[in-house]
Amino acid sequence: MGSTGFSRQMSSRMLEVQCNGYDPSSNMERTHYHDCFEVYYQISGDRYLLSNGKFTHLEAGDMLWIKSFDLHQSFQGQDPTGIRAVMYFSEEYLREVFLERADELLALFTGPFRIMRLDSPQQRKAVELLYEMEQAVGAGQDLYARFVFGQLLLLLEAWSKAGIPLPREAPSIDPKYDRIAGVLTYLKSHRSEKLRLEEVAREFFVTPCYLSRTFKECMGITFVSYINHLKIQRAKELLGREKSVTQVSMELGYDTLTHFERVFKNITGLSPTAWKKQRFPGE
Repeated sequence: MGSTGFSRQMSSRMLEVQCNGYDPSSNMERTHYHDCFEVYYQISGDRYLLSNGKFTHLEAGDMLWIKSFDLHQSFQGQDPTGIRAVMYFSEEYLREVFLERADELLALFTGPFRIMRLDSPQQRKAVELLYEMEQAVGAGQDLYARFVFGQLLLLLEAWSKAGIPLPREAPSIDPKYDRIAGVLTYLKSHRSEKLRLEEVAREFFVTPCYLSRTFKECMGITFVSYINHLKIQRAKELLGREKSVTQVSMELGYDTLTHFERVFKNITGLSPTAWKKQRFPGE
């Protein structure tokens, strides 16, 4: 795990499930993202999550999912210990399981950050399926793991349509995060522009030095690194819409194509052209 905020890289057809306890020593109090989808379920205890510039207080029974390459960060809750389950899977894995229904199920995970508060029967079912899936994956029972994975995603689809109440947005755990949360929202909405520290600091009536220092303290990565990740996340979306590398570079406000290609490769390990060929081989 490096300083860029990257957290997990999966092979194209992969499923991982972890059901375990945590304590303060296992906290991931820095911004990170995955190249896969994540489903997080709070079995006991509580956590704070920062995503899309908003804090959410996760309590026992809360389930959330985060799309690939979404930057997020978690913090210790009121209880420093707890039990949680995390499931990671790739788009390719979901497509292999659901075939013609894949696009419908992917719609759950390709939209904004989602969270649900499950009732008691739903909580029991979620825990049962997650534990079964973890055991199946660990034992190499791939076919059974796919079966249980399919069950869980179909339930998530049904529960999401049932109007399950959502946990409320939580106040920040430290006043300095209030300003940074606003900065995150601003950066995301302006990520196609040339974003400079001095100009963003002026928008929030702080000095560039203060913004740079506070941003790093809160997010665990630098202001520039965060912007680069936002832009490359957007670049991947645009490259999948039949846009050329040059068009994407210009649309994201890069001064030169060379600069864009260098940033893209530093974050993904591939050039934009190579990434597009690997991700969309038929195009």
